[in-house]
Amino acid sequence: MFKTVITRSPNKRICEAFKSNSSLEFHFFPYYKYESYSINKNFIKNISKGHFDWVIITSYKSWKLLRKQLDTNGMHISNQTKIAAFGPETAGRIIQSGGKVNFTKNVKNSSHFSLLLSKLLEDKTKIAYPASSAAGGQIEKIFSQANMQITRQNLYKPNSILDYNKIKEMIYSFNPNAIVFLSAASAKLFIKKCSKELLNKIKYVKLFAIGTETASVLEAYTCKNIGIPDYPSINILSKMIFDFAERDGTE
Repeated sequence: MFKTVITRSPNKRICEAFKSNSSLEFHFFPYYKYESYSINKNFIKNISKGHFDWVIITSYKSWKLLRKQLDTNGMHISNQTKIAAFGPETAGRIIQSGGKVNFTKNVKNSSHFSLLLSKLLEDKTKIAYPASSAAGGQIEKIFSQANMQITRQNLYKPNSILDYNKIKEMIYSFNPNAIVFLSAASAKLFIKKCSKELLNKIKYVKLFAIGTETASVLEAYTCKNIGIPDYPSINILSKMIFDFAERDGTE
């Protein structure tokens, strides 16, 4: 049986995507605990009052925490404010939760997504960007260079619970054929916590990455091609793993 480690905690959506094929064995390997921040009340009020023209959402977690803060304060997103969601999966989950999405694209990374959106907007457009503290600054840079006003508010912080011993136990006890990384930050942390011995073991394990940015972190540590979907999608990535296991599982 083809054994795969997914470097995150399970949830219903992830389980449905990755456990739909009984010929594969999956092992979830979470190493973050998330700490929510108190949001600046002015940020919430400005979203509610329509101060911002757009709100950019790059993950469903950000959307969920933003909605929670709005609900707690008896507010909602102004009807005149538009929502841009990175990727169809995030957009779909926002819509399923009762939200709206005015812009989304199938692109490889959030920078490309932001660049496409910026070309549609006018100068001085006001943008709210609720985010993880671990997210880079590419999005703000793109919109600032396009002469737009972007306000970032970090909603949560991923705290690592990963160490060398946890990775060693996973590698030697589960002996995976493949490891899946769903963010560049998680890939960087994983590599940082590995010893030379573990990196040498991982070198011969098939790696899969949710996008090109994540893959770029891993490419120096593998002798195999990294599996990357055409655009970030859990469902497409899971199908890639199934197809690889059937076709080249003994590579």
